[in-house]
Amino acid sequence: MIQFRNVTKKYKNGKYALNNINLDIAPGEFVFVVGASGAGKSTLMKLLYHEEVPTSGFVTICGKDIGQLKNDEVPILRRQMGIVFQDYKLLQNKTVYDNVAYVIRTLGISTKEIRSRVTSALSVVGLSDKLTAYPGELSGGEQQRVGIARALVSGPRLLIADEPTGNLDPTNSMEIMQILDQINQRGITVIVSTHDEVMVNYMRKRVITLGFGEIIRDKQAGTYEQ
Repeated sequence: MIQFRNVTKKYKNGKYALNNINLDIAPGEFVFVVGASGAGKSTLMKLLYHEEVPTSGFVTICGKDIGQLKNDEVPILRRQMGIVFQDYKLLQNKTVYDNVAYVIRTLGISTKEIRSRVTSALSVVGLSDKLTAYPGELSGGEQQRVGIARALVSGPRLLIADEPTGNLDPTNSMEIMQILDQINQRGITVIVSTHDEVMVNYMRKRVITLGFGEIIRDKQAGTYEQ
């Protein structure tokens, strides 16, 4: 599903965020991307949703070189994936329902279909009773669940989560990871960048470790350190 081939990302200050990365991720995999701060995790994730483009090499998703996309093609790419952020990025003046519905209201689908998709996504994350709540009325864990529902509502084949538990306590972190695992069991490819050693060790999924912009370990059913 995803291929990185000889991908290097060099910034204008001369720093290499990624250096000659080669990586394959198959459809339906659950993959953790780990490493110290500055190892290149966020850059790798941003390349997937075209916030950054490679300096050299190429990234393909479903056979398409996404580094060559035109500006008007980027929204089409992003509609095929769900993106979950550490800081939730919810619209504070919108209800939970409207935050989730926002991403599909431009797709030309009916109000009935929008409601069906939104209620289904909120059911997956256990927030069916929070339709009319506002983000400020929710806990951090609940806000991140809304973020996951928003990522799911368009029916993506790929879900990208960049430090999804970075602002959460251990209990909420565990609940978020369990939700992501349930989503993966539906056949959706899930890629999670994280510093959360406890969660990685608990989940025992594929673990890709970055160090100084290079892949230094890639292990199935791995742990954070081994």
